[in-house]
Order: sequence, then structure tokens, then C-alpha cells
Amino acid sequence: MLSIFKFISGKIDCYFKKLLNLRVSQWVLAVVMMLLIRIVYITTFVKYRNVKVLKDYMKNGKPVILVFWHARSFLVVKFWRDVLGVRRHPIYGIFSTHRDGRLIGDIFGLLGVRNIMSSKKNTAQASNVAIKSMRLLKSGASVGFTPDGPLGPSMNFVSDSAFLFAKASGVPVVPVYISAKDPILLKTWDSYLIAKPFHKAVIEVGDFLFIDRKVSDEDLKKIKADFERKMVETTLRLDREMGMPEILPGGVKKKKKYSKNSDKK
Repeated sequence: MLSIFKFISGKIDCYFKKLLNLRVSQWVLAVVMMLLIRIVYITTFVKYRNVKVLKDYMKNGKPVILVFWHARSFLVVKFWRDVLGVRRHPIYGIFSTHRDGRLIGDIFGLLGVRNIMSSKKNTAQASNVAIKSMRLLKSGASVGFTPDGPLGPSMNFVSDSAFLFAKASGVPVVPVYISAKDPILLKTWDSYLIAKPFHKAVIEVGDFLFIDRKVSDEDLKKIKADFERKMVETTLRLDREMGMPEILPGGVKKKKKYSKNSDKK
């Protein structure tokens, strides 16, 4: 009886995966997910910090290179919509051509983020993405990066793209830090964070980083290491503030939660 059940469940799983591979199915799922996310966006109480500097910088149409951890991307679109507006300040995200990447790209697209599709396996396509990103930055559009995506390890800069684009274009790199009160933490490689309706969240804009075109490769490595360290430290600080479990670089999640007085010791 157990073997029959395993056979049937295996067939269902197989057909479900085939169904998800269909573009129409992905689009329908994306619409459903977008509606659910909109509900969370409307009902989440977000406290924004240091956003005035970003708004003042971009009010004349200047673009930025936005960087944020892959696990915290759920609330990024809400931040951009609330603070800047996706129509007034268009932003592009780079998404994988893999099935999951296309689905996420569709969801974010419905929320207002414009898509750039990329594949690490396709060298020509990756080159086109780099060229397109540079053109967009020069035209005044902003581009968002998850330096630890799409597969991690989490909270590690596995990609230098943001820094290379900043060096070549003169556009600043702007980190955005996100945390939430009692969120859903998925069992993914980076403990992906999903905010709950009617819960608090905090989104903080970090210091702008301008990279000189003449900076050496060695100095750029040091800049990247310092920037990564600051992003990790700030993320952990906000997580403590929100009482979240401690999530370390690499996606390691400790069972204990931060105490409210942990920062006062």
C-alpha cells in the first residue's frame, strides 16, 4: 500500500513540475502571488530610515545601484514604491532565465520592477546583460543587485557586478537593509524572509559608495570586503532590534532569538 502511495505521489509531483514549466501556468501563479504580496505590502507597518538622502539625490533623475541581500528582497519593491515610485524612478532587476528566476521576475514585474533576464551558462547573454545595465544606468534608470544571489552562500558577495558597474559608470552603490518582526523564514539556502500581515518591519538606507574609475583591483577588493562586512553587521543589528533569530552569513540560523536587551549589554 505504501509503495502505491509513493508511486502516485511521485506521479503527481512529476506532473506538477511539468505544469509549472508551462509559461501560462507560471504567469497565472505569478498573478496570484503578486496579489498576495500586495496584501502583505498594504498591511505591513514599515519604519523607513535615512530615506531622505536617497530621495534628495534622485529627485533630479540621478540613478543608483541598489544592493540588498537575496533573502531580504521580499520588501524591496514596497520600499521603492513607497519612497520613490516605480513610474517616476524606474528600477531594473536582474533575474535568472531558470524557471524559478522567470517566476520571480514575473512577480516583481507585476509589482513594477522591470526585468533583465540573465544566465550564467550563456556567456553571450551575460555579456548583453552587462551592456544593457550600463546603458540603463547612463540613461538615468536604477538597477538592483543581490550580491549573494541567486544561489549563495548567503550574505557573501559572490558577485562583483555592482562594484564594477559603479566604477565604470560613476553611479553610487546604495545598500538597503531589511528586517521584520516575527517573519516567516523559509527553509531555503538563505532563510528567505517573508513579512507577515499586520506586523512591523524596518527598512534602512545605508551610506552611498562612490567608486573612482582609477581605483586598482586590489583596492576594489578591500572596498568590497569592507562593504560586505558593514552590510552583515547592519543586518544583524536590525534583526536584533526586531527580535529575529540570529541568521549568520551562509544561511545558518540559530534557534534562539535575540533578546530585546541584547544591545544594551
